[in-house]
Amino acid sequence: MEAPRTYSSSLGGAEIIHRASQGETLWAIARRYGVELEEVVRANRLSDATQIEVGQQIVIPERSVSLRANVSEEVATAARSGFSESPSTDDSEGFVWPLKGKVVSSFGSKQGGMVNKGIDIVGRDGADVFAARTGKVSFIHENLPGFGKTIIVDHSDGFATVYACLGDILVRTGQTVSQRQVIARIGDAGRREWSSVHFEVRRRQKPQNPFYYLP
Repeated sequence: MEAPRTYSSSLGGAEIIHRASQGETLWAIARRYGVELEEVVRANRLSDATQIEVGQQIVIPERSVSLRANVSEEVATAARSGFSESPSTDDSEGFVWPLKGKVVSSFGSKQGGMVNKGIDIVGRDGADVFAARTGKVSFIHENLPGFGKTIIVDHSDGFATVYACLGDILVRTGQTVSQRQVIARIGDAGRREWSSVHFEVRRRQKPQNPFYYLP
């Protein structure tokens, strides 16, 4: 894999250009360099983007002298041995799709006057819903207003994922679940046009755009 390159910026500092590889997410790239995801999004003007492409050049902003030193060391390491496709920290397990299907409502779109804080993914009745990441089930509700059957999984690093509009719930509160474990199944669409799962990624309780986290 090609090592990232360092360029001088117009502000007198240096910036890192990272070339995205297959399966990388913006979140994984941001973690690799120790910067906030929001900073990468702003630096690349990706506020409306839903995915990155293989080979796309991603600008990594630098915020401080200490960060530049850390990044420079990582760049030197990359030049010697190359990067792996996964972030370098031990707790860096990424996210996977809870369900493979068409996204019919995206993050930030409006539904009945409400702003969608996640994404809605269509699936057939009875389809499996998977845990997007390893964690502990912190919340289950059989009929949460507006969401129906709902599960929240806490990932112990400030992140949590929400799965709503479910049919059968197959886990219990307090249970530890592994990534890709079946935690629920899609239910009958009922009054809805289609059967779907509502999925959210939250960081410190704040909803994030799931597309920045999903491969």
